[in-house]
Amino acid sequence: MAISMSPKENYLACLNHKPHEYTPGPGDNVPAGMLLPIERGEGGAGVDAFGVRWVAPTSGGAGAALPAPGEFMLEDVTQWKSVVEIPDISVFDWAGLAAIEEPMINRDTQVVEIWHSNCIYERMATLMGFEGALLALALEPEASFELLSALTDWRIEMIKYYSKYYRPDCYLFFDDVATERMLFMSPETYRTLIKPNHTRIVAACKELGIIPIQHTCGRADLLVQDMIDEGCDGWHAVQAQNDLEAIIQEHGDHFVLMGGYNSTGAPGQPSATEAMVRAEVRRCIDTYAKYGKGYIFSGFVLTELDPANPLDMGPMNAIITDEFLKIRAEQTA
Repeated sequence: MAISMSPKENYLACLNHKPHEYTPGPGDNVPAGMLLPIERGEGGAGVDAFGVRWVAPTSGGAGAALPAPGEFMLEDVTQWKSVVEIPDISVFDWAGLAAIEEPMINRDTQVVEIWHSNCIYERMATLMGFEGALLALALEPEASFELLSALTDWRIEMIKYYSKYYRPDCYLFFDDVATERMLFMSPETYRTLIKPNHTRIVAACKELGIIPIQHTCGRADLLVQDMIDEGCDGWHAVQAQNDLEAIIQEHGDHFVLMGGYNSTGAPGQPSATEAMVRAEVRRCIDTYAKYGKGYIFSGFVLTELDPANPLDMGPMNAIITDEFLKIRAEQTA
């Protein structure tokens, strides 16, 4: 078939809910804004700008960092104003850090996506622990909303800095509010306390001409309409336990799912064979891309089961990308 769109044009067409020529996916986009030490400290583990200490145990999924257990700074959310010091973002060397990343980006062929971790609920959880944050939402909704709103104001200021120094196409904000089985909280709690603030974040992006995308792992299909109401153009890291086909068929004209790879099932385990991994990539494309709308393939593996023997998952992720590129070649032949 005759191809007229570059990978970047094709990817953006899908995100902008316009016709595209082949399935967008790995390599068409590049994460940016990852070097700022605001969220997890220098090098991804250390003390962040809020004073939270991060650690990176090998059992955390390929060394993923998390707040140091038992060291949460905020016990009573009603006291947040006297405990939590929201960082001054103007002190960071935005220009210098952006300059380090710029040579890694090909703006002619790649979509530039800011990957900004620890959005408002996740940040609340770093301050209080997940259990403490959930209890606060349930027992002290007014104080919780005040904290979430203050964190939202701070986020919006950061988006302005990202816009100025990184000139991104997209802003991907990470707020995990679900487990593999269900939401952490009731949909009503999300809609009352979190959704209004996510809506402000999304509006700030759109005012700057940036495409907003929400990252939420787990079974969060109950929030699809809420993400659409917020103004999000996509949902990132959508996992296979959600009914992706139904969502694409109903909302694919105005909402994009980014994901699909069964990372928590057999294809995401260290025991997975190369054949299993390649078959899972093809299952995703065959199942979700066939509608020609509302789907961008994303697949990666972070599983590591033996804390005494950290597993390098790089080879498996390379297989995922390789199989995707084979499918890309078939689609564009």
